[in-house]
Amino acid sequence: MEQFKLMDNFKEEVIVKRNNSFNQFMYGVCWLGLVVFGITGLTALYNVMGVNGFDWISLVVAVVFGGLALLIWRNKDTFRTEYEYSFTNGDLDISMVLGNSRRRYLTRLPMKNVEACGEVTHASFQRYIGMKDVKKHNWFLNRDSKLYYFFFTKNSVRHIIIIEPSDEMIDIIRSKNYLNFGVWQD
Repeated sequence: MEQFKLMDNFKEEVIVKRNNSFNQFMYGVCWLGLVVFGITGLTALYNVMGVNGFDWISLVVAVVFGGLALLIWRNKDTFRTEYEYSFTNGDLDISMVLGNSRRRYLTRLPMKNVEACGEVTHASFQRYIGMKDVKKHNWFLNRDSKLYYFFFTKNSVRHIIIIEPSDEMIDIIRSKNYLNFGVWQD
């Protein structure tokens, strides 16, 4: 009896911004603002019960600056965004990683559900991106990269995602019968 060795087609990529000096600068500004707003809010909170009794102005300042510090704390990691693409046997999983600590799962796309795909420079991309009621998802970081689109319907809603996978991942997607006939736009 002959044994068959089944191999998974697996490729995982992490997409990082190539020129991220502006993002690093803004991340530092966020930390500076966080410290300044936090100290100002705490100082104002300390002064709420002043010498002359309760001080409404100090309470308002404490709430505003504390809220700003909290808002910065919550959103500072958007300047350190990465995308992770994982392709496993016909399924493309896409996740967003914020600040190397928080992961937000975006979607799982079975290639059998894709209705059209190809490079964004192809004429068919303009047809799909211009359709009415299509949810557009830009899940890439480098505009000067080779970008690809995938058009599909999920839960009766039409979607188009734009990503920047490597040529190796695209070759794996196209090499097997993961895509239906005629889906890839050349």
